[in-house]
Amino acid sequence: MTQTDRMQALTEIIKETAQLALARQQAASGLSVDMKGRLDFVTNADREVEALVAARLAESFPQDGLFGEEGQRRPGTSGVVWVVDPIDGTHNFVLGGRDWAVSIAVLGPDFRAAAIAVPSVGLLLAAETGGPLLLNGAPFVRPLHTAEPTLCHTGVSTWMPVDLDHAVTDFVRRDLKLADKRSGSAVISLAAVIMGESDLYLGFGEHIWDVAACAVLAEAAGLRHTLDWTAEPSEGHVTFFCGLPGLVERAIEAIWEVDTTVPMRGAGR
Repeated sequence: MTQTDRMQALTEIIKETAQLALARQQAASGLSVDMKGRLDFVTNADREVEALVAARLAESFPQDGLFGEEGQRRPGTSGVVWVVDPIDGTHNFVLGGRDWAVSIAVLGPDFRAAAIAVPSVGLLLAAETGGPLLLNGAPFVRPLHTAEPTLCHTGVSTWMPVDLDHAVTDFVRRDLKLADKRSGSAVISLAAVIMGESDLYLGFGEHIWDVAACAVLAEAAGLRHTLDWTAEPSEGHVTFFCGLPGLVERAIEAIWEVDTTVPMRGAGR
């Protein structure tokens, strides 16, 4: 299988799964909700979307690996792994909101591809190694802003203590001199950065499935991020910064001045 084959399949799968997730949200009477942790929801829609991705890969790319948030896992033999967040922003999804997305990254030894879909607003971003950032199938160029950066989206996990939550807000406002905004979805926030609606994303306690696809898209948009591509996908938490290159560097330096123990794998990339 070639990179082109996988990119075509990725586009078809993200559209199919986005439609499935939106249909499940709109038919709310059939939605079942379980708790994975405090304010951490999982629904039958999450599981159905991930199962659909697994089924499509078993049909077309049985040699590829799969690493899904909701437990769909297989190692694969090709060296390529599909990293899936079936619904990022499930809390928003459950409440009938718009700020949720389907996110899929395809990570190989020689290429990367990714797509995110925000079905509620009909948005699909996609990119592959060496190619342009695509918005709904057409090339998209992130607008250049000459003004001083002003807005930072932050991701703070529900397991984090309140004092650490407050420290993040203080860090953004005091040390970076930026406004702090949260959406309840890493992918939604990162989409804003990728499209030029925000300048920086700071994620504390993210997982690989939250950020892998957006990291690929960010590279296509000419942005910098701190994800380490050499690390194998795992369940562990990651600290993830993404945004304007100079601002990411400034944030890394500032966070280390506050706390030198903050892990920034790939910070030099």
